[in-house]
Amino acid sequence: MTQLAKALAAAITGTALGLVVRKNNPESSLLLSAAAAVFAMYMGFEVITGVLGFVRLIAGEAGIPDATLSIVLKTAGISVITKLISDVCRDAGQASAASGVEFTGAATAVYVALPLFRTALDMIYSLLQ
Repeated sequence: MTQLAKALAAAITGTALGLVVRKNNPESSLLLSAAAAVFAMYMGFEVITGVLGFVRLIAGEAGIPDATLSIVLKTAGISVITKLISDVCRDAGQASAASGVEFTGAATAVYVALPLFRTALDMIYSLLQ
């Protein structure tokens, strides 16, 4: 819970300071917002480490291969990072850059997940024989 409190405090402080600074120096406002977002994500990474340990334990008990779990976790990470960066772009008034980041993130997630698609197709093919 302390990580959540720190992340919330950083986000609120960064947002408030960003609004105050925005009038005189919009570039600094954007940097403040981005720094607050990165700090909040850092706090989230500390929390997610414990969650990942539990997920790996459950996956091991369920017989899910590490390679499969790794692909799913990478895809989730790509999604989170893509969302953060696209939001920063939108805050900076760059909606087209945000859309480009979202497209690239989606394409990267599909690319990373291709081995899962191949495994699923192999399973379907083996059932049809």
